[in-house]
This record gives sequence, structure tokens and C-alpha cells, in this order.
Amino acid sequence: MMKIELKMNKKSIKIIFLYFLVCLFFTANCSQNSHFKIDKSYVNDLKKSRLDLNLSRTNYLKLCGLYKISRPLISMGFNIDNEIIVSNKNINQKIGCFTSHEKPILFIAEPHLDIRDKTGQKIQKKRLVLDQNGDSERLFYKNYSWRIISRSGELYVRIWNEKNPGIKAFKGFKNYPTSSEFIFEADFKYFNASKSKMVGSKLGVDEKAEFIGIIRFEYSGENFELLVGGKGWTMVGDATNTYTTYGGGRYLYVDLPQKNGKITLDFNYLYNPPCRYSQYTTCLFPPAKNILPFAIEAGELLEFKND
Repeated sequence: MMKIELKMNKKSIKIIFLYFLVCLFFTANCSQNSHFKIDKSYVNDLKKSRLDLNLSRTNYLKLCGLYKISRPLISMGFNIDNEIIVSNKNINQKIGCFTSHEKPILFIAEPHLDIRDKTGQKIQKKRLVLDQNGDSERLFYKNYSWRIISRSGELYVRIWNEKNPGIKAFKGFKNYPTSSEFIFEADFKYFNASKSKMVGSKLGVDEKAEFIGIIRFEYSGENFELLVGGKGWTMVGDATNTYTTYGGGRYLYVDLPQKNGKITLDFNYLYNPPCRYSQYTTCLFPPAKNILPFAIEAGELLEFKND
């Protein structure tokens, strides 16, 4: 009887020990973000952030054209006789032309049209000088505006329509359920000097992106890193891309400390880039280091809201 009892005790001890190890494993994996609580205040802040985000998207929703300047002289207008066609069934006229024989590009307006610059001054000719971001000033006609942009050494005309039907049609995106699983206490470190890397873009060419520091965090016992751009702007790819989230990754802003230290990395704030809802954008895609091998089931989904 004593032998049998001893065997049973050993078996019981083994089961208890295994149970302890399993509990320890799950506790270790949860401990990395268990102190983040999803309370009413958090939910309200997240909701407000998403409402503000949708309002900020209006400028991209106004976009109605993006044309590469591939010849020294290109005309723009509302009919098929122009190389750059601005869509409007109610207007049938030429607006003007762009000439790139000399730099900066010169826009020449049709003489009878009331085309204005950013100061409200009527113009006949205007040199469109590029700023440090590769953007010229805008010119305006009726509810339309346009500018020259430079991307990867190529020049494009970008056009906006203040009354674009897409503005009212857009209701936002559906989101994953809010979860504390994807909120992390992370470490952030500034680079001594910003670092440049070539990343993919919607235009199909690589563009230079600037990074000011790096985030380090732990998930499921493994360490990961994310390169961070100016003002905390971060491009993130993960295993949900092309399935439930946008194939080109998502974006995120993180609040950065004044010096190296701890930050909160909250993937519930991940949002879709403009190229998900406008074909006339030039979005950047995440660098290889920022493409994470696990599924981040948080933030905005690929699917649009219906109302």
C-alpha cells in the first residue's frame, strides 16, 4: 500500500509541476502588457483619435488626379484633347499647360480663365518652385487646385477637387476589437544622426525615408525592433497584411520621449495609409526591419465601414 501511495504521489507531483510550468509560461507572456488596462477613458481617447484621423483624411479624399510629366510640354484641361484630363462632365475646356524646357516648371494659363495663386492673385504664368519636401505651391481654378510634386527624381502633377464625391462617400474603416495584448512597454533610442533607407512606394519605385531612432519591444518571448521616422511616425508590416489588413502595411504615431527611454507602443492605433482609399497617392511602404513576422490583430482593417 505504501508503494502504491508513493507512486501516486510522484504522479501527482509531476502533474502539479507541469501545471505550474504552463501557468508560468502564460503569465510570462501576459506580463509584458498586463498592466495596460482597457477602461472607459482609454476607449474614449481611442475613439476620438479615430474621429480626428478621419477628418484629417479629407485632403487625400479630395485628390482626383496624379500625372507624370513625361514630356517638355503637357496640356491640362477638362476634355480628351489634353494630356492631363481633369474629370468634369459639365466643363469642356483647356485650363493651361506645363512646360519643363527650363526649371522650375512653368505653368501657362489659358488667357480667359481666372486662375489664382496661393495669395489670391490672378496669374497668367507661374514658375512652380519646389520646396524641401518636393512640393510646389498650389494654383486654383473654380473648385480645383494642382501643384507639381517630385518623387524619386520624377515630376508629377497632383490635382484636388474640393467637391470630390469620394469625400462624402468615405465612412472610415472597420477595426479589430480593442485589445491590451498589443500594447507594449517598449524602449526607444535616438540615433546620433538620422539614417536614410530606401523603401518601396505606391509609385513602384524606391524612395528615401529618414529615420531618427529605433523601438525595441518583446512579444511572446522574442525581441523585435521598429525604425521610427520624424515626430514618431512609424511604418509597420505584419502577418495580417493582404488578408485582413492593407497589403502595403499600416502606419502609427508613437509619443517619443525627449531622450532615450521607455515608451508605450500601442498597435490599437495602427491606421491605413492614404493609398488604401485614394489611387492618387504616393505612399511609402515599411522597411524590411519593420515587417513583423506575427499577426497584429489590432487597429484598422482592410474593410470599409458601410455607414
